Amino acid sequence: MNVGGRRNQILRAAERLLGRYGPSKTTIADVAREARIGVGSVYLEFPSKEAIVEELSMARHLCVLEAMKKAAEPKNGSFRERLAGIFDARTAVLLSVADEGAHACDLVHCMSPAVRVAQARFVEQERVLVAELLREGARAGEFDAPKPELLSRTILRAYVVFSPPSLFAMPRDEVRAALKAMHQLVLSGVLARPAS
Repeated sequence: MNVGGRRNQILRAAERLLGRYGPSKTTIADVAREARIGVGSVYLEFPSKEAIVEELSMARHLCVLEAMKKAAEPKNGSFRERLAGIFDARTAVLLSVADEGAHACDLVHCMSPAVRVAQARFVEQERVLVAELLREGARAGEFDAPKPELLSRTILRAYVVFSPPSLFAMPRDEVRAALKAMHQLVLSGVLARPAS
């Protein structure tokens, strides 16, 4: 087996186990057994279980970020529609993660230091994406966003309820309506107003 194939085999096995049992109850020996390889082979690819968890968590967060970037594309309407679309996309992907297994959401939010590292990187990339869209919208005259960096952090704080763990606890039938109400509340505040 080639090295890339073995690495992928380990990651897929770990992903299955982590989805069922979570990071705290999955060991390197469990991953090796699931991947049908020796424990030493796992260590040839990854220095620790945390390295596996971090890589899988980064991949999950990257899927969320890619969906957000796609929603931010100019073809998706006005800057307001694109900004709302970013949060719609983020919410949809996070909810799909929660559907993958009892502990699948642990790869995007849990106390594991490896997940926290991946989550922190994601939060920074998310902030940059929102700030850039605010900056572009302000240049186009659609947004009143004199401090896009500060405003992006503030908007992300407002939408934190649509992030794990709050999102995963919210009744599914309420998510769409609550998200729409949040868009109305938050995004209307950044729209440029005609001078009086």
